[in-house]
Amino acid sequence: MRELFLKNLDQEINLKTCLAVNPNLVLRIEDDDCALLFDPDRGSVQMLNQTAVAIWQNIDGQRSLRQIIEGLHDQYKGMDAAANQQIIALVNGLLKLGAIRTREQS
Repeated sequence: MRELFLKNLDQEINLKTCLAVNPNLVLRIEDDDCALLFDPDRGSVQMLNQTAVAIWQNIDGQRSLRQIIEGLHDQYKGMDAAANQQIIALVNGLLKLGAIRTREQS
């Protein structure tokens, strides 16, 4: 996998970036196709699809973005480079929302 970078709020995200969820947010799975991500501090709700929930559930503060993507490739056969970009776009969106934070893996 080639190195990918996104700039956001003076943070650089690359495949070595470890991701952690904001512990103040609440994920409520509604059914197999939809979940709600609630931010009680802002009073906002984001809808997540099944794949976004799988990504969210892999963000544990220990795994790098590369490890999350590789795990999803194992879980969802047939993923391609476009899927990788969609995962990165979702992660970037979650970062903008304050739903996740980053730290570099040592």
